[in-house]
Amino acid sequence: MSASLSARYARAEALLPHNQKNLVHSAQVRPNWIRGTETFWYRITTADGARFVFVDAEAGTKRPAFDHERLARALSGVLAGKVDPDALPFHRIELTDGAIRVVAGGRRIEISLATYTATILGPAHPSETPSPDGRWSVGLREHNLYLRDTATGEVRQLTTDGVEAHDYATMADSCAELVMQENLGYTMPPLVVWSPDSTRFVTHRLDQRQVGLMHLLRSAPPGGGRPVPMSYRYAVTGDANLATSEFFVFEAATGRTTPASGEPVLTPYLPAIACNHLWWSADGSKIYFLSGDRGDHAVRLHELDPASGEVTRLVEEQTGTSHITHGPQFQDRNVEVLSTGETLWWSERSGYGHLYRYDRDGSVTALTSGDWLFRRIVSIDEDARRLVFTGAGRQPDSDPYLQELYAVSLDGGEITTITDDGLDHDPRPSRSGRFFVDVTSRYDVPAVSVLRDATGAVVLELERADASGLLAAGWSPPERVVAKAADGVTDLYCAVYKPHDFDPSMTYPVVEEIYPGPHISTAPLRFPQSGGVVTLERSGAVFAALGFVVVVVDGRGSALRGKSFQDHARGDGDFVGDHVAAITQLGRTRPWMDLDRVGIYGHSAGGYASTRSMLRAPDLYKVAVSSAGNHDNRLNHAWWAEKFYGLPGDFDFAGQSNGAHAGNLAGRLLLVHGEMDDNATPHGTMRLVGALIKANKDFDLLVVPNAEHRLTIGGAYWLRRRWDYFVRHLMGETPPAYRIADIPIDPELLPS
Repeated sequence: MSASLSARYARAEALLPHNQKNLVHSAQVRPNWIRGTETFWYRITTADGARFVFVDAEAGTKRPAFDHERLARALSGVLAGKVDPDALPFHRIELTDGAIRVVAGGRRIEISLATYTATILGPAHPSETPSPDGRWSVGLREHNLYLRDTATGEVRQLTTDGVEAHDYATMADSCAELVMQENLGYTMPPLVVWSPDSTRFVTHRLDQRQVGLMHLLRSAPPGGGRPVPMSYRYAVTGDANLATSEFFVFEAATGRTTPASGEPVLTPYLPAIACNHLWWSADGSKIYFLSGDRGDHAVRLHELDPASGEVTRLVEEQTGTSHITHGPQFQDRNVEVLSTGETLWWSERSGYGHLYRYDRDGSVTALTSGDWLFRRIVSIDEDARRLVFTGAGRQPDSDPYLQELYAVSLDGGEITTITDDGLDHDPRPSRSGRFFVDVTSRYDVPAVSVLRDATGAVVLELERADASGLLAAGWSPPERVVAKAADGVTDLYCAVYKPHDFDPSMTYPVVEEIYPGPHISTAPLRFPQSGGVVTLERSGAVFAALGFVVVVVDGRGSALRGKSFQDHARGDGDFVGDHVAAITQLGRTRPWMDLDRVGIYGHSAGGYASTRSMLRAPDLYKVAVSSAGNHDNRLNHAWWAEKFYGLPGDFDFAGQSNGAHAGNLAGRLLLVHGEMDDNATPHGTMRLVGALIKANKDFDLLVVPNAEHRLTIGGAYWLRRRWDYFVRHLMGETPPAYRIADIPIDPELLPS
């Protein structure tokens, strides 16, 4: 390898995700559609700095959203210090008639677009949820709801009966990232859904009183002193009691409250509002929500009348395993109720996810079918009875993971192909569905963002990504490869990254990046910074910069390949055989892959999987770094284990735990966990540690004080330790004295 180790570390650091953002300009368009119009704004980073752009979809035009120089001068007059027009101190804007509103310096500021004079409107309230028109804002204090009139500043208390673990508009403790909120000093806004006309909102009252407590200990609190314990509600596999939700509709002007009828809704995971499973009809006359049973063997669609509180069940479907609740990659709803009373419903009943139309009389019509996957509803034209959607794997010999655009009648029939370019299309529609932004990319093709109308025709090209900086940093796209699963029949899609300064006459150590699903796939489908689904990892290019061959395998048990492929996770719960088979096959045709030096890493479920691979296939995997692993699903979220594997008694959770196989450890293993991980708690890792000690096995352990599941505390340190571990034990070299710069928190992830 020509470059020194220190130089390789520097190249790797330059390719960490937060640094990649500076290497790809105009990476993608995230449209912020403006209420009641077919216009939107977006923020884009160019070589000259960040710019805000305004688009009129009907006119097919785009222009700067404002004069950046004049706005910077206006802000400089009300904020302390000079404001850089190329780095304005905000990421979001609100466009009103003749003015722009922003949050900067902890204050709400309005700037006239005629005179560019700035007026301070008052303090910002980032922990509140505003109405669509900005008139109202909902806050939460001591478990109860408050409503702020932003025009007058008046604050009214809406509820008085909220108490600890039985409160309004909150996230379930186990999914609220409570430690991250404390570490970063922010509060999650209330979970409410406003009506389109801003007159009412719906929320839940979450009852966690019977949910068991989980306990963590902050050994090194930032202020010093004694260790600080933390207890919070967290249901584990097989617990008798899970959380429930009741829904309430509030009228903003009067505070009038209408409770939903019926029994509380089982809430084993995220409340419906948090995962887009509760929404208003376009005219604001109805509310719809999805619910399920324990393990998601059944899923139901309900209609809530906001005036009376009456709840009607519209659709119910049951299965022998579990429903992926209306979206194959865990983020799309794919359920809509039309103005006619018909319901569009996504289901895997045929073995592949497809869309069905339910009529009010109970009759069902399949709108799509076949051995391919309906991925996402893009837009619906009820007048023309036409639906635009994305699908994957429909064209012969196409990559089954890449989304193309299609259209079909709401009455069924022949499907119209809109795109057939072999790229991945990520559509972002307007509220009406008349237009959508299509961000088109692929793992080896930088993104192009275009505006399309409801027919799919291109109206306007918006941005074309410039990846010259990324390429100059040494990045090269992975090779997409197909291998056979352990059954010798099933195709598995893989990514192979070659090391920087690649020389085919040499041999290189191999590192696998793993996240086995079941709810997502892992091998990259899109170009860096172009959007799409983001996994907990994406470090292939980083390890390639260090000098490793990197392999990513989407084995059976992961998403996007149909129900039987995903349900493979329910078999014996093991996936290792597919990964061993794929890497072995890849090595046969790539002699530069040294299969005597294979390592593996992963985070969260990938942390579990990397250790699992070491224990089940010690002949192949010699080194592993496993971070934040859920090493024993008996201690993990009830919803996760029971949804994807089965209820206790139906699945061997004891055999699935890594501790049961601790005696098989033969290579080098580094376990990493945040001491305050309130998601995949450190207790599973410590029980694995106990099993390894009992088996008299040597291993390494890094516990990061104060760090939560994402390991944002000490992030740069533990990443460097992971690099060092593979360089020392797999590459056989001595790591350099190197320090990764502190990793900043992405401001777009925080409320403002």
